[in-house]
Amino acid sequence: MVACPAQPLSAPPDIWLHRLLANHLAGSARFPAAMGLSPEQYQALARRVGLDPGSRGAVLQQQDALLALLARTRQQECQALGDWLAQYMCAGAEPLNRLLAVAALGFNHLWQDLGLASRDELRELMQACFPALVAMNDRNMRWKKFFYRQVCLAQTGELTCRSPSCDGCCEYTLCFAPDD
Repeated sequence: MVACPAQPLSAPPDIWLHRLLANHLAGSARFPAAMGLSPEQYQALARRVGLDPGSRGAVLQQQDALLALLARTRQQECQALGDWLAQYMCAGAEPLNRLLAVAALGFNHLWQDLGLASRDELRELMQACFPALVAMNDRNMRWKKFFYRQVCLAQTGELTCRSPSCDGCCEYTLCFAPDD
């Protein structure tokens, strides 16, 4: 974790954690059951941000279960990404690294799987809670692609990895155009 500029008590990361949990509860985010956290971590998050996770409807429970199955098949990948993100996360932003990692397994752009309104909104979250990564992403690369490229470089020293679900994305040519 990194030291980040002091922020008022009502500022991120709690605002972002509240937002992501609210998105999950409303069904606008694509997280697995308990947002990919242990039941204890999920309850602690809900208490921290003052939301009651309550019971989710049958359709949302089914979606959660399917996404949990996907996450289980890619636990090692998710763990590696979450651990990598933790290095750049502001103190007190836990478990944002885990939430971003599990959402990155989704089939859409990261901002969509988080239930955010736009890519710009995701950049605001990143600036508030992972400012060192914003500085590293000076070419404004798509966040999921950026994460996976950086993890790949850290693990192998080469850019041989590709973020998940990219092959089927309609914006594949934009993200994987040759770097200038």
